[in-house]
Amino acid sequence: MKGADVTEKVQVKVIARDLAALPQHRPWQPGDPVRPVNPRQHHGRQERVARIPKPAARADGLIGFQMRMAAVRVVPSLQAPLLNFDGQGFSGVNPPDTVGDVGVNHYIQAINDSGGTLYSIYNKSDGSLAAGPFSLGDLGGPAGRGDPIVLFDHLAQRWLLSEFAASGNLLSIYISRSADPVAGGWFSYEFATPHFPDYPKYGVWPDAYYVTTNEEDGPAVYALERAEMLEGRSAGMQRFLATQLDGFGFQALTPCDVDGPAPPAGAPHLLLRHRDDEVHNLGANDPTQDFLDLYELKIDWSDPANSSLTGPVGIPLSDFDSDLCGLVSFNCFPQMGSTIRLDPLREVIMWRLQYRNFDSHETLVGSFVTDVDGADHGGVRWFELRKDDTTHWHIHQEGTFAPDSHHRWMSSIAMNGDGNIALAYSLASSTAFPGLRYTGRLATDPMGTLPQGEQVLFEGTAANGSFRFGDYAALSVDPENGRTFWFTGQKNEATTWSTRIGAFEFLATVP
Repeated sequence: MKGADVTEKVQVKVIARDLAALPQHRPWQPGDPVRPVNPRQHHGRQERVARIPKPAARADGLIGFQMRMAAVRVVPSLQAPLLNFDGQGFSGVNPPDTVGDVGVNHYIQAINDSGGTLYSIYNKSDGSLAAGPFSLGDLGGPAGRGDPIVLFDHLAQRWLLSEFAASGNLLSIYISRSADPVAGGWFSYEFATPHFPDYPKYGVWPDAYYVTTNEEDGPAVYALERAEMLEGRSAGMQRFLATQLDGFGFQALTPCDVDGPAPPAGAPHLLLRHRDDEVHNLGANDPTQDFLDLYELKIDWSDPANSSLTGPVGIPLSDFDSDLCGLVSFNCFPQMGSTIRLDPLREVIMWRLQYRNFDSHETLVGSFVTDVDGADHGGVRWFELRKDDTTHWHIHQEGTFAPDSHHRWMSSIAMNGDGNIALAYSLASSTAFPGLRYTGRLATDPMGTLPQGEQVLFEGTAANGSFRFGDYAALSVDPENGRTFWFTGQKNEATTWSTRIGAFEFLATVP
């Protein structure tokens, strides 16, 4: 697709205030209302397909290539958490959409709230609260509705905060004026979209901030004029539509987000989705493999007619199963002590899709949930794509993490500057309350494996009182040392959710 839909430039609002001086948001109290927030938008596309029957479950409860992981044994080098502290608590809505990122001196976490989103800023050194919690609208923008995003743009040493507005089809975006999110001030922008911008996800790239959404006319992609936003000037937006898939009523691409060195000059932005062709290509499916659909987006700000979204290019993966209690159900995974089953969120590659440039090669790492045994048993499919000077993007390694009968999902993955990969996720089952764990691999470990042990960030102690769960979590890498991983997600120590924040590393050497 060549040429973009273009909007008039959006004016900026300059915010100069110390966020530590904002009044703290009143916490939710028992007796206050509880409500679902921002149900994912289904647009009827799932009615176009009748699913192929699931493969028969194996007696060992595993499917395909993941069996080879069982023989891998190494001395674990993944550490217990360096920091492990409570984030924000229940806010009266379900789900929390827990998200966060780490910067030079701070960690910012955001959750849904009945009045939009709540943000808290923590000191990275010890997890102490530096500012908040405050509503994003308290900074001076319109009232919010939810689906928060936090990103630290390390290429510019700036923060990006976002939510969609309570009325109208608006993306509210705040760019910090320095690396200091507390006292440094902010620029505020309101970008209008033609339809409700459901489930927005963001990625930093040198030529733009990229946003993907699930909209009624298909998966939408937006490019925001990053250079102008960083300078606090009026900024433009370009819009594109990706092709629709049959099978899912809710569908969105996932934009890549850069960590470490910048990509090569002029490199297009990259976006992915997974394609289970037993669901999406009925009658033309390959029973031995499924696919990642890769899109490339090149932006021309001086002449939007030259901007282009190309793809999808199908990159083969080992076969996976997206049918988790059907294709549209929000109720799937059991939890101990309750008949309420939890939302699997099967439809998207989970945020973030992380990009890293190692000069000799470029990488993309991502993850999503899959049924590992044909019996609605959730595990995490993860992958690493690579590109070097002589090849196109291709699968370098992949695996499915499902070492036992528990369900693992709501994942987030990242690679640090040493090439080591961490994967963090939620865990629950009929014998386990919802909790948070993480695992990983060293760059030298056998391909396709996560053998570095499983660590507990939080062991759940109660069942979640709503089937709406998570919607997303966030794993990031400290931009200052390129080594430490930071994770935040939903936990349950009561029927009302709360959140946790943790930091962890691999040992410098393996014993």
